[in-house]
Amino acid sequence: MTDRAVARSSVEAGSRSLLRVAGVISMALLLSNAQAQPVAQFPEPTDVTSSAELMISYRHQEHMWQTPDGALHLLVNRGGSRPNPGLVLVSSFDGGVSWLAKVAFDRTNRNSTADGQLEGSSLSVVYGDATGGAVFAQMTYDSPTRAWAVNRSETVYRTTGWDAHNPTLAFDDAGIAWCSFALINAVSGDVQLRWIYRPTEGAWQDTGLVVGPTDNLSKERSGRPIKIAGGMGLIYRVNKTTYWATRANSAPPDFLSDSRVIHVGAARSSRSDPYASHFGVVADDAGHLHLAIADDGTAWYLRYSMLDDVWSTARKVNDDGALSYLQIGLANGQVEVALSASRGAGAVYLSNDYGETFTQAFALKLPLAQDGVSYKTGRVETATRSIGPLAVLQQYEDEKVQRLMLYKVPVP
Repeated sequence: MTDRAVARSSVEAGSRSLLRVAGVISMALLLSNAQAQPVAQFPEPTDVTSSAELMISYRHQEHMWQTPDGALHLLVNRGGSRPNPGLVLVSSFDGGVSWLAKVAFDRTNRNSTADGQLEGSSLSVVYGDATGGAVFAQMTYDSPTRAWAVNRSETVYRTTGWDAHNPTLAFDDAGIAWCSFALINAVSGDVQLRWIYRPTEGAWQDTGLVVGPTDNLSKERSGRPIKIAGGMGLIYRVNKTTYWATRANSAPPDFLSDSRVIHVGAARSSRSDPYASHFGVVADDAGHLHLAIADDGTAWYLRYSMLDDVWSTARKVNDDGALSYLQIGLANGQVEVALSASRGAGAVYLSNDYGETFTQAFALKLPLAQDGVSYKTGRVETATRSIGPLAVLQQYEDEKVQRLMLYKVPVP
């Protein structure tokens, strides 16, 4: 064989080798892409119904919890539906398909919303009643009998001429309860955020502290207290701006630090957030807060380090900008962000590195179109902390009746 033939043979062999390598790489990439595709999830109906659009509102409030026995518990507004109109605590023992009414809250109506905190088998709830007041209730769950007992019920705030709206609740290290809610003046329409507390024993105390501005330009303001190391934090929104303030446990009750702006949104009026409540936050066990905000079809994520007292820069979780509602929580130890399927953007994003990165692990699919069915009220709800399959509840309307459908998402 001549030198030229040997060279040509070597080049051809090298080309074939490169082609084989390229083919292997291409196949690996295809397999990788195939494996990275989100897994489609399809819903099943539940038996929860309501005549109120605020069935599981608002987004910054917590409405669903999982007790240590695996049961799910949901605060739902049934509107005028009977039996049990208004706010009702219901429980599910089959992963979220069927629900049993356990506690009905007196003097609530279709506009009442609630927030709760579960600690072991004790559930503390704050809610707005039909007369414009804010009310606190504490309940205990008994796993063997699957029963709830109401141990405490008391007025948080009530004053003539002002109505309390969208209350939220958290406890500090000493067991002191802190509550934030919006007050609306019945005559002037002025709106303000308030900050009050209740010692471990005794009555609720008004700090007199007004958080943010008082005006009648809009109702767009909501607050969410959350425990941090050595104190309390308050995430609140006024219009499209999100703020952060803190207090040390040793500070006077009427003290909150100067507020910091942590996010500024730009939502169009067509995707408005009428109460500035389209956000959620959860604390992990490693000293972080995880905050998700829905704005202009985008899910924004921020992380707070309790050690450094620093919020990260906001970054997008989703890509297509079709988001309507979201919920954030911890599922099997991972940070999960569930996005409503109402505009075809249904998804569950997961992070197993404390929010450093998120991957769309699941796609939440809508059922086939049916006459009389609409997904425009598509609020979404998950338990703040859950073990096992992640139950994602999605609201929809069927012949003018509000219903919930369930995605059982196999989060690893």
